[in-house]
Amino acid sequence: MKKITLFLYLSAIFISGFASARLLSKNDPEYYYQVLNGVNLKYPIYYESENIPKEYRNYIHTSIDLKYENRIIGSYTLEGGWYRPSNLTDILFRDFVLKNGNLFNFGFKTYYGNNFFAQFIADFRLGDTTYFKYGNYNIFNIPRIDYISLDFPTFSYLSYKKDKMDFLIGRIPLSYGPMKYNLVLSDNSPYYDTMNISYSFSDNLSYDFAILSMVPQLSKDEQEKMEEKYIASRNAFYNGINYKFNENLFFGLSSLNQVAGKLPNPINIFVKSDVGIYGGYLKLIPFYDINFNGEYAINYNTLKSSYGLGVSKTFRTKSSRFKVGYERYWIEDNFFSNEKPYQNLYYRTIALSNEPGARIFFDYPFGFKYGENSKIGSLELILAFEKASISYIWDNGTNSFGKLNNHNISFLWNTKIGKIGIDWMHLKNAENEFETFNLKYLFEVNIRLPK
Repeated sequence: MKKITLFLYLSAIFISGFASARLLSKNDPEYYYQVLNGVNLKYPIYYESENIPKEYRNYIHTSIDLKYENRIIGSYTLEGGWYRPSNLTDILFRDFVLKNGNLFNFGFKTYYGNNFFAQFIADFRLGDTTYFKYGNYNIFNIPRIDYISLDFPTFSYLSYKKDKMDFLIGRIPLSYGPMKYNLVLSDNSPYYDTMNISYSFSDNLSYDFAILSMVPQLSKDEQEKMEEKYIASRNAFYNGINYKFNENLFFGLSSLNQVAGKLPNPINIFVKSDVGIYGGYLKLIPFYDINFNGEYAINYNTLKSSYGLGVSKTFRTKSSRFKVGYERYWIEDNFFSNEKPYQNLYYRTIALSNEPGARIFFDYPFGFKYGENSKIGSLELILAFEKASISYIWDNGTNSFGKLNNHNISFLWNTKIGKIGIDWMHLKNAENEFETFNLKYLFEVNIRLPK
């Protein structure tokens, strides 16, 4: 313990404060304060500050999670296997690993004024099978090196932002639309390997384009279902047009065209492919800053549809923001799935765990988090300050596996010497259930490199 204390004390000398037009995600305590300042139809968002460096500045970044976890209920176990597809419950319960299993981060950040930012952060966390079988650890008490997951990074990118155009390339989460779980493309996957371009034609009209590249591999059973030769290639293309009629009315149209087993052509990319989703949204703010949101989406291959409705109100003071909102979703059966493996509308990643050994394909629905055949209501309460936030989300209803009940309370506070977090998560889907309380301190060190 003395060695840990000495390390933290000496490292604190190198902590530096800086800001730029970098991206803010929900893992940043400042995120909700920034996003509740106005209308935001994208995730993640850019963080603007008056203290942006006016020249190149490079930093070595490292951070370590010190944490305590109390597992209250742990009836869920993640089965291992070799290149096997996951099911939806694996995806939902994996949130526990992604939120609680971090060990340490190491990488670099580069700033250049308002226009340019880049970072590569290797975020090492526990393997998925390790977390559920052996429990949670931090870097100072991990018993074996092969407990560490090989699935990283999850948030590394290069961004360029100037005037009417934004450009991003890297590995980040993405979501487009006014709702928490957008129907065409949402951020339920921990990341997308993506190239993203946004362009504003005017103050009222904008266009978003993204290429999402995923793991093209198939399991042995899936390969047997492929009736003909195919190219091991799997990409999705998002197109979105957003129009602001005025400060109270917003409208958008979008498409997600998946091209798999062959090379794409312009029609596949911008208009229609073998399988994909068309969608539209409407956001109305008629009075007292009350937001009414609606989305509709249709799988243009199976003609199965989905829609969501929501209402929210944000209260703003000089130093705080408070939001209360409720959303309801209806997702038809077979909205994402297909008998042909390359026509499933799931974003495929692969997680490599060594103890217990596993090579698992995690398949995330591009849209709604809880999958098809769902009727889900979602309550959200957020209290945000400039450097801290408290959020509570309660999702309740049914999906293709049965009854679903998901509670999540999260507290994040950005202090001058690191981030403090508290999480309580409880998820029950059919017979699977997991509940945990997590207290963590993320100690960050950013060492500025000489020119």
